[in-house]
Amino acid sequence: MRLFPLLVKFLPYTFLLSLCMLMLPSAYANELSQQDQIKKSVGQKVILDFRFYCDDGTSSNACKNPVTTLPDALKDLLVTHNIGGVILFSENIKTNKQLIELNYALQQAMAKAKLPPLFIAVDQEGGRVARLPSSMLTPFPGNLAIGASYYQHGTAFAENVAKGIGSSLSSLGINTNFAPSVDINSEPKNPVINVRSFGGTPSDVAVLGQSFVDGLQSSGVISAIKHFPGHGDTQTDSHTGLPKVKHSKAQALKGDLLPFSRIISGGNPPGMLMSAHIQYPSLDSTTVKDKQGRVMTIPATLSRKILHDVLRNELGYKGVVVTDALDMAGIAKYFSPEDAMIRAYQAGADIALMPFTIRTPQDIKVFAALMGKVSERISKGEIPSTQLATSLQRIALLKAKFNVSSYSEKALSWWLSDVDNKAKKTRNIQIEKALSKAAITTLFGANKLPVTQKTWLALMPDALRCLALEKSLSSIAPKIGMACLPLTKLPNKATFEYALKQADLLIVGDISPQHAVYEMKGFDNEEALAARAPLGNVHNFIKSALQQAKKQGLSTVLVPLRMPNMAKEMQPHTDIAIATFSYNVDSNIYSPIFDALVETLLGLNRPNDYVPVQWKGASK
Repeated sequence: MRLFPLLVKFLPYTFLLSLCMLMLPSAYANELSQQDQIKKSVGQKVILDFRFYCDDGTSSNACKNPVTTLPDALKDLLVTHNIGGVILFSENIKTNKQLIELNYALQQAMAKAKLPPLFIAVDQEGGRVARLPSSMLTPFPGNLAIGASYYQHGTAFAENVAKGIGSSLSSLGINTNFAPSVDINSEPKNPVINVRSFGGTPSDVAVLGQSFVDGLQSSGVISAIKHFPGHGDTQTDSHTGLPKVKHSKAQALKGDLLPFSRIISGGNPPGMLMSAHIQYPSLDSTTVKDKQGRVMTIPATLSRKILHDVLRNELGYKGVVVTDALDMAGIAKYFSPEDAMIRAYQAGADIALMPFTIRTPQDIKVFAALMGKVSERISKGEIPSTQLATSLQRIALLKAKFNVSSYSEKALSWWLSDVDNKAKKTRNIQIEKALSKAAITTLFGANKLPVTQKTWLALMPDALRCLALEKSLSSIAPKIGMACLPLTKLPNKATFEYALKQADLLIVGDISPQHAVYEMKGFDNEEALAARAPLGNVHNFIKSALQQAKKQGLSTVLVPLRMPNMAKEMQPHTDIAIATFSYNVDSNIYSPIFDALVETLLGLNRPNDYVPVQWKGASK
């Protein structure tokens, strides 16, 4: 199969028959019909998730059995359909050894069948999007923290974090990372991007994004920048709905599109680019009918004007375009899997990510029928043969460029010999700690640091953040006393007033937009979760608490752990505001961010004063 990436480069863009013959064992290919050969080719244009699988009669919706080893049924599916790649999630990942063995089995299945190797992908952006547990790979503070460090440290953290992630993923058998997000942080209420962005200045996002791409790809991992043409200025999460961006084309070129444009034209363009499930009428106002017959503006993922005219022709991108997951509501709510795949391919996407959910043997049968329908429509000319051949060429050349087949060419024992690389892990932890300190930023009140009070009361967004702050304080300054009340369920008046009377400093942490329950890692009890307060109620309580503390003569510190914008409203009642741009705490209650926060409060770390987003507060 090493000949395939070389030969395909010189193939004429005629129908796919000769191309399919190269993709399959010759004896096998000769026995296949033309449509079956097209079906095998289309398999290369699919990346599937195998998050769960049940063969015991459990229904697809109820199946929660994680795939941590490769079942024969899924191995057969990969080979039968010549699937191009697999995306892994946290459920697939338990230990270094287990993950290496799983990835090796995946690649060996394709190698033994003499089929192209797999893209094995993951979303390991860092920060709040990290699929590998912290015991295997430190999550790092995330992109907005990197953005906060930019004017003091340049691109050093972007490149070093990416290298740390890339070198770890590569040794574990993961060759593709759907990162970085180069969306602009232009909407503070954006529920899905926010701290995943490097910041609000397009040129800075471009520079940091390029450095991140360079770091990943120098480590042998394909980078997929996302979410084209830009998901930053939305208030809807495309996992649950279909956002619309109302920028003009001129605004798009100066804003959302600028990081993509500059990274694409840089010296080391990303091997992949991921589309966004958003409507962007100034780039394409074409209307289509959804599966209910309703007229709607076409999403970017399915738009040829956006993925071909803008991305290919105007920006000059020559790499592989992968859709965001097609099972997300931004697409699945409006289009069937079959229509979504065909429309995405017609638009210019090379790979359909997660077009169908496979959890049971019955799902495998339905998927086979889906692939048959898609290939039949292609064979009837719904996608030009030259377009499909060009797409397959891009995929093959990318796999060859990054030598994706190399993982299965070495013995499993070779990869397992480096399973616990302590030097690599130590270096990553050092980078994580350094970035955590560099990201800490004073929004106002820097002249009032350090604090000297000896009895602290903290209000934190949840129990895990309370425990992390307590652990950091006890290890750094054990003589300072502290009580912490989680704001998952708002404290009653008597409890808060009693705790406030015992303190001489009030510290309030906030996560805006509100974080997900899974990010609490099970440290809040069921009663608290059931009575979880909406963010508006939490902010009202915080404002009241700060006002009451000031009336009692206490010093007050506000700590926005995610977006800093709420600090403006709280500024009249707050002495000091410190932004961290990250709220990571692992299941062992370790957090370098909280260590850095405590050190900053006590004068042991000099805070940054650059805010990578507009929060419209004033110095004080």
